[in-house]
Amino acid sequence: MNNNKSIARYAAGLVALFSLAAPASVSAQLAGHNVILVHGLIITDLLKAPTKEEVLSRRKVSDFWQSRAEGYLNWSAAERLEGGIAEIVFEQAKTLSADGVCNNGCVLVTHSTGDLVSRYFLAHQEAWMTAAGYQPLNIVATIDFAGAGGGTDIADIAVAAANSEYVPLVMKLAAGAVLGLDLDITDYDQLGVVLDLTTSGARNHANWPNSIPRLRFSVSGGGLTDPTKPLIRGADDTVVPAHSSCGASAPDAIESCSSSIAYDGKRTWQFGPRGLWHNHFPVLMAADYDHFTLVDDQHQGRTTYVLNNFAAGLNVDFGTTTRTVTRRWWEVWKETGTWQYVAGSENTSFSRLIYQTLNN
Repeated sequence: MNNNKSIARYAAGLVALFSLAAPASVSAQLAGHNVILVHGLIITDLLKAPTKEEVLSRRKVSDFWQSRAEGYLNWSAAERLEGGIAEIVFEQAKTLSADGVCNNGCVLVTHSTGDLVSRYFLAHQEAWMTAAGYQPLNIVATIDFAGAGGGTDIADIAVAAANSEYVPLVMKLAAGAVLGLDLDITDYDQLGVVLDLTTSGARNHANWPNSIPRLRFSVSGGGLTDPTKPLIRGADDTVVPAHSSCGASAPDAIESCSSSIAYDGKRTWQFGPRGLWHNHFPVLMAADYDHFTLVDDQHQGRTTYVLNNFAAGLNVDFGTTTRTVTRRWWEVWKETGTWQYVAGSENTSFSRLIYQTLNN
């Protein structure tokens, strides 16, 4: 089988898997700190591995965050986390250090798989940078959009199907059509970083605590007809499950980042995380944004909050409002209860709310 042609046939489905690329360099800050973007998985890397020059020159983030960034850590999805990804991220970090970009502290803004890439870098950068004679980057906090650092069921399925001789070819092709991957392969390195994105794999990479606060932003949008939603346990954003984006310490099929607040803001019991990873703080959730729209400056619906009014590298202090709905005995169609929202989210995009608030 011609793998490149086969992958190309199915690539549309997993353009999902975590795409966000790095920004152009402009002068902008967040709360007085330079912003560095870390993009997500770019599916075309698995069709044809990009050259080093192509990786370093990427500028494919939303205009909103691109215009607010001063640096970037790019990488290729064709590589493995502990190999080529670590090497090229380290190389860019040395340049940032030499240029003094983070002398006054930096904020990492990550999307999807960029969460896992960042965790691996942050866990090792002090040893790497010091040994190379560079000052480690002073990262005050990370803003993690739809973080895939806890892995995703999509990668589990892809790797399991590709790794099994007992899965019929027709099933591999069907799964590949949904996932955007050619799963009829013999060289599993063709899956690149997808091999690191399995739930167990991702959670075993650099899983020891560190002192850098990670602010988590999780959404659960996407239609029921989206082909990836049935493949993911619990709530999801069409690509990443809630246990990952919320920063949950266990890969349970949770329905919210909170045991008392739903993604749409309703105050009601939810199957939430049993615990959170050290220094991971689920801050905002939204039910109407999906894996991609949460990083754009396009309003999709109201946003709710989980943790608020605290400091963790950045001051988190969102304005809030509530709405209570009651009904008369005959208004059986009405959903009753109390909903909590971020003030202004009725007409302000998810990303803009975050930037405006954390920039104070």
